[in-house]
Amino acid sequence: MAALRDGVDSSTPGPLLGAVGLLLSVAAGADDPGATLDDLVRTFSAADRVETSAALLAIATLTVDAELRRRVRREIADRGHVLPRWLAELDRSEPVDRAVEASTVFRDADELLVGVTVPGGHPLTAVVRIDNELGAVAIDGFVVESPLAAVLEPLVDDDDPDVRVHDIPPADARARITAALADLDLGPGRVASERLAESRPLVEWMLSFLPEGGQGSVLRELSDDELDEVAVGFLAGPWGSSWSDDDLRPLVDEVLAAGSANGIGDPLVWSPWNVGRVLGPELWQLDRMTPHLDRAPDLLRDLIRHGHAARGLRPGLTDDALAAVDASADAFLTAVRSG
Repeated sequence: MAALRDGVDSSTPGPLLGAVGLLLSVAAGADDPGATLDDLVRTFSAADRVETSAALLAIATLTVDAELRRRVRREIADRGHVLPRWLAELDRSEPVDRAVEASTVFRDADELLVGVTVPGGHPLTAVVRIDNELGAVAIDGFVVESPLAAVLEPLVDDDDPDVRVHDIPPADARARITAALADLDLGPGRVASERLAESRPLVEWMLSFLPEGGQGSVLRELSDDELDEVAVGFLAGPWGSSWSDDDLRPLVDEVLAAGSANGIGDPLVWSPWNVGRVLGPELWQLDRMTPHLDRAPDLLRDLIRHGHAARGLRPGLTDDALAAVDASADAFLTAVRSG
């Protein structure tokens, strides 16, 4: 209750919305979320206090429950409570007209930034981290009381040459974050950070202001024809010429197919993690019946050199990937020879 009181007294929306978002996240994690939320509303309705009225209106607004919002407004009027103007007009918040994606060259994970402005000029920015290696599932996120541009500034100013930042359509950001959050509910093994769990209700409310109809995924699943084009390009280049014999083509196809399961599905971009995924015996991504499988590490070295040059990756990243091949090769070859 003290957090709600502090939220009402605050000059900005963050403290109250954060406290209510936490309550909603607890209700969402209950065995019966609907019943738990109803109990929460009844508890606050029974307490004639300014902070409970504020919490009720925030709950009704964040859950986008128009009927509850109408009922709460009547209760507040009957109680004679005066709430902050921004809270009374919270449902009139407006979206920021841009969304931003920040990622590394490997696209193993993307950070998407979206924002809304609460009446009174109060900015809120949500940052959601989406793990592409896990199938575009949200793994972390938070909301801050800062303009999107201010949150973005450290990313833009970062001199890391492997970070890429660019605007994306807000509709795409909504679709991608919505899908990434929904993937958390698919079952065991999909666990988000605690701060994302706590801020999720607020993030989802913010998303409701963004336009619909966007592209919900950037993950690519290459067709056989597309993989064949990649193979032809590799074999025609200086690093692929020694792999052009017909009896080696199955190995080339097998490694490319395994590589296309990385990040957003680009078999020409290899991070050390993905090298370990493909060559690691405990994960075993390659068909053991593939001819010349023991030559996979050598093939991967040439494919990395070709692919990173084609994608314009800096030499240091290529060196790191090649070092990962060296680190994984012995264990891989031992597993191949042991059958």
